[in-house]
Amino acid sequence: MRISLPFGRFAVAACIMLSACAAGAAGTAPFPDTAPSPATKPNPAFGAFLAARYAASVNDPARAASFYAKALQTDPDNPRLAQEGFLSGVLAGSDEAQTLAPRLPGNALAALLRGNQAAMQGDYKQAATFFKSLPGDQLAALIEPLLIAWTQFGQGDEQAALNTLGPSFNNGAFGGVYVLNAALIADAAGDTKSATQLYGAVSAASPNLRLAQILASWDTRQGNKSQAEAVLMALIAAHPDLAIALPQLQAQMGAKVISTPVQGMAEAYLTLAASLSQPQALFLRSVFLRFALELRPDLSAARLILASTQIDSDDPNATPTPVEMRNALETLAPIQPGDALYGPAAVQQASLLASLGEPDKAVALLNGLSAKHPDNAGLLAAAGDVWRTAQQCGQALPYYQKAIALAGNPPPAAAWSLYFDRGICEDETGNWAAAEPDLEQALKLSPDQPYVLNYLGYSWASRDEKLDEAQAMLSKAAGLDPKDPAVLDSLGYVEMKRGNTKRALALLIQAVELSPDDAEINGHLGDAFWQAGQKLQAAYQWDRALGLNPDAKLKAALAAKIQQHFGAATP
Repeated sequence: MRISLPFGRFAVAACIMLSACAAGAAGTAPFPDTAPSPATKPNPAFGAFLAARYAASVNDPARAASFYAKALQTDPDNPRLAQEGFLSGVLAGSDEAQTLAPRLPGNALAALLRGNQAAMQGDYKQAATFFKSLPGDQLAALIEPLLIAWTQFGQGDEQAALNTLGPSFNNGAFGGVYVLNAALIADAAGDTKSATQLYGAVSAASPNLRLAQILASWDTRQGNKSQAEAVLMALIAAHPDLAIALPQLQAQMGAKVISTPVQGMAEAYLTLAASLSQPQALFLRSVFLRFALELRPDLSAARLILASTQIDSDDPNATPTPVEMRNALETLAPIQPGDALYGPAAVQQASLLASLGEPDKAVALLNGLSAKHPDNAGLLAAAGDVWRTAQQCGQALPYYQKAIALAGNPPPAAAWSLYFDRGICEDETGNWAAAEPDLEQALKLSPDQPYVLNYLGYSWASRDEKLDEAQAMLSKAAGLDPKDPAVLDSLGYVEMKRGNTKRALALLIQAVELSPDDAEINGHLGDAFWQAGQKLQAAYQWDRALGLNPDAKLKAALAAKIQQHFGAATP
């Protein structure tokens, strides 16, 4: 079974690059109560309530907030409606949250939002009062010192702000968040001595995009432009996909990152949100990022992380829904050309559009970036991926060809994916003579790559060519990834071709157990049963494969086998 790589060679990187300065930090803050229906008997608000709950269940907070607002119009004193409407409003970034927050005394998130509003109005004393009202739980322990420190700075007391943050410097994985915010406060206050010391304490952290922006800004403003350049180049060396952002990062590296207390509070929410890496923290991360954007709508780093969070899930096998992807696109839309993070944002948008079945729009974005970065092979390859995923390999091939030409001669090891993807498209367009050397080159560049081993080995087996070599390749692939049903299927298929029926059956049964709804694997198991003389089992597997929505080619092949061996109907 041949499986190719999915589109997304840039999109994943964009998310990783914006991780926290507190590397690998976990978030365990509690989730607010969103308990059941507010109504125990029919009332005018119940229909809107049900619509709101459904919208929330499919991660459409904007629609949920709208329906909760309608429900509250007919049942205005219902506290449960107010609470759930508030939470949906926060996640949607809508004004409904601000309207409902005063109605929720004791709600920690409502207190945070009201504190944010007070700070935006310049009332830092009132903001601090709201922040100090948070319950004494883990959420308060994490966020309260950061926000209180920025309100103290807003009231002109830098030293009090630094004193507030100091005890948290050694707060495990989160310590870097507090040190960075202290550095930003000292920087904004013009305290060069303290800022130099504090920035020095965070500069050794793992390179990430936001931290690199901050440090490059500081170094440039201190007259150390060469060090600023070194910071950015270290970022690109660690994350080559971010090369598309380098020119604008360089052009803007002298700009001050934080100028006001409100901007600082936004940065506090951002840095803490980025540190909440556990799947269970998705809700809280989303809330903090929404608060960051409420305080500072131009904070593009927050938009990038929020968009990634909107398509993320606590289930590693979950696929983002169209609603979730549309929400992420809406989050990214305000990032425009001229923003230092426009390139990563546009690539992320392209990935989302491709997944939504809009390849033309996705490629248009990538083409626009390629025009500004003509030497970037990754952008060309990403455009090729879009067309390949859309099953338009004829459109994809020119992009892969240009990308390979840019990769150089001899190509680097990282270019294996370019040859692999071009080989796939050549195969799909019926040009095996061109595909085979590309796949062999991909394997030469990356000998332990299971994708290539699987694809090339299966391709040979399906053509009854080089069966011994194919078997050796697929055995190696299975050793590298023993739980991959595609690899096990391919190995079982080649063993069947080599006449090792018993071994083939064992492998194909295991593959079906791992991927029971795969039509091709079920069909191969039917072939092995037939070869073993187990005709009823073969008929069952072929018939089951037909019921699993196979593509037109496989459907025709299965129907032909059933017709040939059993007549019009299976026994």
